[in-house]
Amino acid sequence: MYWIISRACRPSTTARRNIAGMLYSQAVAGRQDPAASSPAAASVTRPNTSLPAVESTGAHTKAAQYPVIQPGRKPKDAHRPRTSGEEEHVYVLTLNTTSSLHRPVTALRERYFPAHLNRTPAHLTMFHALPGSHMSSIVAAIEEECQGLAPFRLATGPLFRMRRGVGINVGQGSQPARLLHQELQRRWAGVLSEQDRQAWRPHWTIQNKVNDSALVEGTMREVEQGFQGAEGVAEGCVLWRYERGGEWKFERMFEFGKIE
Repeated sequence: MYWIISRACRPSTTARRNIAGMLYSQAVAGRQDPAASSPAAASVTRPNTSLPAVESTGAHTKAAQYPVIQPGRKPKDAHRPRTSGEEEHVYVLTLNTTSSLHRPVTALRERYFPAHLNRTPAHLTMFHALPGSHMSSIVAAIEEECQGLAPFRLATGPLFRMRRGVGINVGQGSQPARLLHQELQRRWAGVLSEQDRQAWRPHWTIQNKVNDSALVEGTMREVEQGFQGAEGVAEGCVLWRYERGGEWKFERMFEFGKIE
């Protein structure tokens, strides 16, 4: 089922700013030195800057949730942008959070995700396959929407069972995150893949691709009993270029604006 958003019903930029503004006073009070919740940030010391930490080798990292494309293989139809031709590059957009939230969730992923398949830290993927042929309009839309939204509090929510794993829903902060996604989804409706046209359920995947149902149930019990939750601040979005072979290459950070 595709998620079609009526123009008459969608929240205005002013409404979204008001929602974010109510959360902003909490956000600035609880802000820590941010570390990008991104594939490049887990093992690299982050400087005192709002930009994501990247490795000097080019900030390449393996993708976990977008299908790994082997040479000679084409992506599934559901993962292809709706453009006129084959895209040379597609891009991934993630939500960027402070380290107080990113690190505890990444620790869970490192513990429970199959080690031989775990190629990234925990991440909140908003869009999986943005077409490179439309990059100028895509960047313009991200810039405009991020500038109109203040940083907001974000926290982990309830666990949920996946078919072969475990995820953690976003709790506090899911409303402004969803509103941002809805607006970007509306603006890109004509070119998004089938996957990216669906309703977004913001979550972290801490375990996947596990065929042993008992092991998955054990993970659910352990995390429910031992994980006390985490919270932080959503500070912006990060754009990554998805490369054949499954690597993500950092392209750009988009910081949320400030409310005066």
